[in-house]
Amino acid sequence: MLKADDQRGAPADTDDEIELEPDLAADGDVTAEILPDEASDIEEQAPVVSKEYTALLRSRLRAAAGFVALAFLAFLAFELSNGDMFQRTASTSMALRATVAILVFGLLASRLPLSYAQLRAIEYAFFGTEMLLLLYAQYTINIKLIGLGDADGTLAMVAFEKNGVMRTIMLMTVYGVFIPNEPKVTLRVVMTMAVGPVVVLAMVLQYGLSLNTAIDPVASSQNILSNALFLMIGASLATFSAHVVQGMRRQLHDAKQLGQYKLLHQMGAGGMGEVYLAEHRLLKRPCVLKLINADMKDNRFALARFEREVQAAATLTHPNTIGIYDYGHTDDGIFYYVMEYLPGMSLSELVRAAGPLPPGRAVYLMRQVCGSLAEAHRLGLVHRDIKPANIHVTILGGRCDVPKVLDFGLVKVENPRDGLTNLTAQFTVSGTPTFMSPEQARGISEVDGRTDLYSLGAILYFMLTGKPPFERESPMATLIAHAGEPVVPPSQLQPGIPADLEAVVMRCLEKSPDARFSSAREMAAALAACACARDWDESDAEEWWLDHAASHMQREEAVRVGAIWAI
Repeated sequence: MLKADDQRGAPADTDDEIELEPDLAADGDVTAEILPDEASDIEEQAPVVSKEYTALLRSRLRAAAGFVALAFLAFLAFELSNGDMFQRTASTSMALRATVAILVFGLLASRLPLSYAQLRAIEYAFFGTEMLLLLYAQYTINIKLIGLGDADGTLAMVAFEKNGVMRTIMLMTVYGVFIPNEPKVTLRVVMTMAVGPVVVLAMVLQYGLSLNTAIDPVASSQNILSNALFLMIGASLATFSAHVVQGMRRQLHDAKQLGQYKLLHQMGAGGMGEVYLAEHRLLKRPCVLKLINADMKDNRFALARFEREVQAAATLTHPNTIGIYDYGHTDDGIFYYVMEYLPGMSLSELVRAAGPLPPGRAVYLMRQVCGSLAEAHRLGLVHRDIKPANIHVTILGGRCDVPKVLDFGLVKVENPRDGLTNLTAQFTVSGTPTFMSPEQARGISEVDGRTDLYSLGAILYFMLTGKPPFERESPMATLIAHAGEPVVPPSQLQPGIPADLEAVVMRCLEKSPDARFSSAREMAAALAACACARDWDESDAEEWWLDHAASHMQREEAVRVGAIWAI
């Protein structure tokens, strides 16, 4: 089975991470299902309003529209049971209001993507339209009732106006209860609603006086004051409801923490778990928290793999490997771990933003990655899922262009010890097809550090050309290409690549592990020997980040800070 694992602390690539296990059908063929990577890009987050808050607004607005539609349909059924002219007029207005609510409900229930600003526009348009239709019905029917010129018409007018007031109060209460807002915002909206019926009644009475219709002035003034009092009470109730609901939501958010970590913002989610931007409550230090899905807590294989990732990464201390701060279990047994927060961008994002990298910069970054993997390999850990999305380029300790190797979820332990066990079955394919070694593509389980070196060669190819070594129409076709097809030299795609650097790339991409470098340290030495290795240094990296990446870092920081205030 092919399945994605999107639990990263950095934006993910578009490549599918897979574990391909043979599923023998009746004819003996191997079948597979592919699930796409669903991890969210930090750049796609709004600078202030989180995606969770946008989703909350959409669900609450949908619920409000559904409630209003059902209520007005019930009113419509009641009014249709009366056959007089005025009830037929009121029924038409009620049918229009129900239709508006149904249309809004359908829009919000659809899969059409809607931004926070669009949802707010729909919110105001929905409640504004409902109020305008209600006020129009109040005005036109009351004008007709006044035209009767008798006591029965006046009494009917008073009753109908009270009816409109009660429906206005219903709309205000729905707004206060369902729509997530600060109480002062709710108060502003519901007070706007409350003014409408009073103004309409005043206009109707003024119209009656202009016709010299006999209307008791005392009764009319008392009616206006009575309606105004009811509406003020309704507005207060709606505002208090918003205050209570908002307070409960804040309490729920405050309770949304794991030990000393407060969850601020969801950064991504996948088949195995969720990734949150978090903050240590005492140190106020930003961090990234991985949380396994609640429905996976009884899956012993998933739990073992998740915990193995922590144990594997925690044994590594190289500065170019992601740092692990903490791990544990929630009260209900859900596993989580905490790692360092890395502003910056993944290597895939860097290449998308800057295009193919200069050879000197590619060497500068890759030598550091080799250092991370050299330590892992010395400890018997084979990553098996090295790809641009799992290399995050950041600014750290005043240094620019610092790559960090992430996601040891598919790590293989060459000599299991100290509780680190291998959990991948024999005859399985684990990794990402675009950057997978030939031995992984063939399902060979006994792999060593040289399989990571092939992936590093594929990444270096991508950095220099902007394209991976093989691009095929399906993951399976890509696996077949890695297993047997020759690689087109990168200089044919990107002229100007130095011959000595190209030789390093092509040696990494040899089909046989024996033909590759024997270790990450040897590969790093070969890269250092390239003439272009002196073309890029810390000052060049700092200059690039100052010139090109300031806006990216500011947006990312706005997301981090905005996550605190938008919840």
